[in-house]
Amino acid sequence: MIDTQMLKGLIDGIILHIIKNKETYGYEIIEELKLNGFYNMTEGTVYPILTRLIKKGLILGIFKESTKGPKRKYYYITDKGRDYLKGFYKSYESLKAAMDNVLEKGNK
Repeated sequence: MIDTQMLKGLIDGIILHIIKNKETYGYEIIEELKLNGFYNMTEGTVYPILTRLIKKGLILGIFKESTKGPKRKYYYITDKGRDYLKGFYKSYESLKAAMDNVLEKGNK
């Protein structure tokens, strides 16, 4: 189980990464997260994050007709979101390298 506090600093980038390659909707994002080990991600967690990402201008949310029921809100990454994601990748790699250094030293 991933610690909630640890996840808070990473979840925006993780969700942007999912959205960057294709239009997607909330339920699909939640399923993608769960398939990849983020088991505690629910609608009550993800939808407020999507709203925050829209307010920051990192994604757009557009309602579209669905072949399976009512309209769905599809999410798209913006240019600002792509720029944010580039910075996220760099920060994540730096964090990962620093953590690996500390953890490897602790195992010697």
